[in-house]
Amino acid sequence: MSDTAAPPVRPYSDEDFGRLRRLVGPAVELWGALTDPVFEGIENIPVEGPVLMVGNHGMMGTLDAAIMCFGLRQRLGIWPRGLADHVHFRIPAWRDLFRAAGAVEGTPDGFRALMAVGAHVVVYPGGVGEVFKRKGEQYHLRWKQRIGFARLAIEAGCKVVPFSAVGADDSYSVLMGSDEMLNIPGAAALARRLKLKPDYVGLYRGLGLTALPRPERYYFHFAPAIDTGRFGGDATDDNAWALRREVETAVESGIETLLAKQAEDPDRQFRRRALPLAKGLWRRMRGSA
Repeated sequence: MSDTAAPPVRPYSDEDFGRLRRLVGPAVELWGALTDPVFEGIENIPVEGPVLMVGNHGMMGTLDAAIMCFGLRQRLGIWPRGLADHVHFRIPAWRDLFRAAGAVEGTPDGFRALMAVGAHVVVYPGGVGEVFKRKGEQYHLRWKQRIGFARLAIEAGCKVVPFSAVGADDSYSVLMGSDEMLNIPGAAALARRLKLKPDYVGLYRGLGLTALPRPERYYFHFAPAIDTGRFGGDATDDNAWALRREVETAVESGIETLLAKQAEDPDRQFRRRALPLAKGLWRRMRGSA
């Protein structure tokens, strides 16, 4: 699809998911095998929508988001749909992939359209600020003063499930954050010329000296759903901030829980998971031969 106009929002079907699997299924399955994800609290996610899921963005964004979405499809039969940054829909081919995954541009109307079809909607209030992290920001929320997601959730009266993700921020090392890069002579002027926001730049190292992500184990935690019905649809600033603080606290608590689990997990190190992974892949290869 070359047209930048957004298609009508409709329920995400099994046929839609089948097309997505043909596009990215093998890559996601391989990355899922390498990262061996752990899911906690999925019983807290209502199977029937509409539901808003709010969490922390991992470094490079799509690395753990894809694993989470495919994992929830496998475990619960739901397909979370992203309310995504506008920049994703300005890039040919990339926007087609996002639309194939059911993502919608992050606007109030996009949110309302997803709510109307009973979707499970994923929102990352930190946006690209959490994708392109600076030094010392690992697993820190960068939600600034954003309360739009809370206001819209109150308006819709939907359930809100805070979720936390750990692992992706360990897949890369920050060599230079946006603040350091923009201090390089001429870098700020170049960024303005390319119309890049300050949060869209950074220099990172993954596996060895490459840009390939390290296969860290991924951990996901889903907190109990928050019922926004108590606000009676009154989406005032005070109510929106109250909901945001509740969600933010739950996400941060979940991150702390997962970091403690990660620290104690004997299978966190890839070398501990490599042999079982190799055996599993060998069995699959023999079975398909």
